[in-house]
Amino acid sequence: MIIKRVTIKNFGKIHDKTLDLSPGINVLYGENESGKTTVHTFVKSMFYGIQRQRGKAARNDVYTTYEPWENPAVYGGTLWFLCGGKRFRLTRNFHKTSMSSELLCENDGELLDVEKGDLDTVLGGVSEAVYDNTVSVAQLKSVTGQDLVRELQNYMASYQGTGDSSVDLGRAMQMLKMSRKGFQVQAERRRKETEKEQEKLSANMDYLRQEMEELTERRFEVEDKEKSLHMIPGEDDGVSMLDERIHSIHSRRLLVGAGMVLLAVLAAAGIYLLGNVLPNPVVLRVIAGIAAVLLLFGLGRYEMSLTRELVKRTKMKARWLQKQEKLKWNRENLDEAMEEKKTALSNLQTEYREYEDESYLPTAEDTEIQALNMAMDTIEALSGNIHHQVGGKLRQRTSQILSEITGGKYQEVLMDQELRMTVNTQERVVPLERLSRGTMEQIYFALRMAAGELLCGEERFPVILDDVFGMYDEERLAAVLRWLHKERRQIIISTCHKREMEILEKEGIPFQKLML
Repeated sequence: MIIKRVTIKNFGKIHDKTLDLSPGINVLYGENESGKTTVHTFVKSMFYGIQRQRGKAARNDVYTTYEPWENPAVYGGTLWFLCGGKRFRLTRNFHKTSMSSELLCENDGELLDVEKGDLDTVLGGVSEAVYDNTVSVAQLKSVTGQDLVRELQNYMASYQGTGDSSVDLGRAMQMLKMSRKGFQVQAERRRKETEKEQEKLSANMDYLRQEMEELTERRFEVEDKEKSLHMIPGEDDGVSMLDERIHSIHSRRLLVGAGMVLLAVLAAAGIYLLGNVLPNPVVLRVIAGIAAVLLLFGLGRYEMSLTRELVKRTKMKARWLQKQEKLKWNRENLDEAMEEKKTALSNLQTEYREYEDESYLPTAEDTEIQALNMAMDTIEALSGNIHHQVGGKLRQRTSQILSEITGGKYQEVLMDQELRMTVNTQERVVPLERLSRGTMEQIYFALRMAAGELLCGEERFPVILDDVFGMYDEERLAAVLRWLHKERRQIIISTCHKREMEILEKEGIPFQKLML
């Protein structure tokens, strides 16, 4: 790709500015705060648009930072570039109320649709993250050695794909973790619900057992009462004993009644005989009559006592039978209630065992979690393979570039699985954070260039350098400029110093100077 012309209509502090760029090295020169970074931001925004933030983040986002103070409705410009052997003209307006974009292929006049991804296709699928990490290179500024290691790790994490960034394995892993977390939460909720149900069932079973114990105690009480009434088989039956007594009293009443009749007959016969045989019958008849009356009276009183005893025993029998019936009814009710409790307890125990059995079986959530774990294991294995393949190529190319721009002083960069970088000096292996700031800048630059070759595919983007060489001495800067010229790519160097141009002239490297 070659950027031919940049026309900034209204963007940040720049208004109606046109820059014509050459295919080789372009030096964008200007004092501090002259707008060099604004140009870089404009080019990137033309390719990838501007994503507006929300809330407090919107106060300092790119849109707000570069929104023009004057005539904000005209917020954008036009970019002409060559890509894939064709000429394109890209026009954008970033204003929130009149946002628009137009991509025209000037070769055949075809109008492409930016919103539907035609621009992404033209750019070869190079994402904004890849652009930020390879095409557009900024100075490390205040980044320390350890922060640099972390930045490189983040950079590689942004490229966990198939070599062209079409597959983001890091993001896929994150999504799988989030999905697994969701299923784990569901599984935990299900487990707590099961435990709650089991606790409820256990409490109900304990309550039933307590009720059954109470029923058993009441059953014992009924049995004790039945024993007192001689209702237990094998013992004398109380009702039978009462029946015997009632029968005995009834028999005696019959005997007394018969005795009274017989006595009356004998008394009458004796009085009659005494009156006809003895000389003084009146006295004897009176005496015999009195004796008979006394005997009859005694027998009558005895008969009355037997009658009262009979009534008493009969009532006692009725009460006895009533108590027996009530105790029997209570016993039967207790037995029936006991059977109901046993059935209910058996049902609860069965349900409890079902919950226990289910706890040993994998749930739907467990199956999903297992599948997600397998997918994550696969991605980890694939990531390791990608690191071996892409990381190996990246390490080799980074080492080659570093060797060229350091004159062979540092020939090999080493990277582990976690992207911790070290440099092999042929004498020892030195951790990155122990190197000088200038050397770290060179390694950082070499990594960016190597990554750009890997990630941007066949379409080589321009290299945009924004005040990158602040920590470079003249020897290092000359080596980098010679390497850039050798690569025959479009280079855009933004600087507020003249030494880049002086070294380019000294080295005989052609360049175009652009003033801001």
